[in-house]
Amino acid sequence: MEWQDQLKRVFEYSVRDAPGNVGVLFSGGLDSSFVAHLLNRDRKKVHLYSSFAPASHDSVWAPKAASLLGLHLNSLVKNEEETVKGIRSIKDLTGETSPLVILIELPLYFVSRESTVSILATGQGADELFLGYKKYEREDTSEQDLKKVLESVVPLERTIAANYGKELFYPYLDNSVIELVSRIPRDQKIRNGVRKYALRSAASSLNLNDEIAWKPKKAAQYSSGFKDVVSKLAKRESKTVHEYISEL
Repeated sequence: MEWQDQLKRVFEYSVRDAPGNVGVLFSGGLDSSFVAHLLNRDRKKVHLYSSFAPASHDSVWAPKAASLLGLHLNSLVKNEEETVKGIRSIKDLTGETSPLVILIELPLYFVSRESTVSILATGQGADELFLGYKKYEREDTSEQDLKKVLESVVPLERTIAANYGKELFYPYLDNSVIELVSRIPRDQKIRNGVRKYALRSAASSLNLNDEIAWKPKKAAQYSSGFKDVVSKLAKRESKTVHEYISEL
C-alpha cells in the first residue's frame, strides 16, 4: 500500500530537525525506542534517559532495550521519598491535579531535572495516532484524545521541561506525520488484535529490533513502577491513590 512507504519516509524526515546532540525520554517501549532508533540512524548523538522505581518493569526492560539498540542508558532510579517530592513539584509547577497525569509525567519530570542535554525527544502521541490503547478496540476516541494531547498535555510537559532549561521534541506530533497517519485505514492500525500494527510494521521495516517492535504495550504509570510506589504509600495511610496525591 502506498501509505506504507510514505510512512517510512515521513518518519525519517520527522527527526531531521533534531540537534546533533539529543536526549530521549526512554522506557524501552516501541514509541520511545523507535524515536531513539530514528535519531541514531540520522547520525545524531543519542542519550537515553529512563526514570523508574526499583524492581519495576522498566528497571529490567529499559536496559535490555537500550542494549538491543546499541545505545547507552542513563538510569534515574527513584525511591519513595524522591517520588513524593516529584509529585509535589509537578503539582507546584503546573497546577495539575489529576493523579493519572501526574504519575505519567513523573519520568519526564525527573529526566528534565537531571539530564545534561538541552533537547529531549519523546514518543508522545503515538498511542493516539496509531490506536495503542486497549480502549480503542471498543471505541475509537483517538481524534479527541489527540486533540487533548496537543492542547493540554504538550503545554503541561513543556512547562515541566522549561523549568529545568529543557526543550521537548515530538517526532510523532510533526504535522506531516499526523496528516499521513490520519489517512491510514483503521484495520491497519489494529490488525488481528495487534494494536499499533502500522507503526510496528514501519519500525520493523526500518530495522528496529523486532523484539522491541512487536512487544506488547505497558502503560507508563505502571511500567515505571511509580503507580505501585504511590499505591503502597497511600495504603499505609488508609487512603486511595487519588486522596493521597490530592493531599500532598
